[in-house]
Amino acid sequence: MDISRFIHELQTSSIKDFKKMIKAFDIKLSDKEIKEVYPLLQEISISWLLLGVPMNIQQKLINILGEQRAVDLFQQFKEKAPSFLREK
Repeated sequence: MDISRFIHELQTSSIKDFKKMIKAFDIKLSDKEIKEVYPLLQEISISWLLLGVPMNIQQKLINILGEQRAVDLFQQFKEKAPSFLREK
């Protein structure tokens, strides 16, 4: 799967499908956290691969999860992401 298709699948997923994706990556998020993070999927952009996640999105995650939890979550996603999403 290419990155644009993956982003599209994230952005068009239902919250139920998003929960399945999170579970498949073995990422632990509470139902409350999932409900709050889910709307941010609409803001994902392929440009994030080159420029990084924008500060306003990082701040939204910190507000939802707390700073340490947001950092931990980012690290988990980075470690468990499909190979085409990892830094080379």
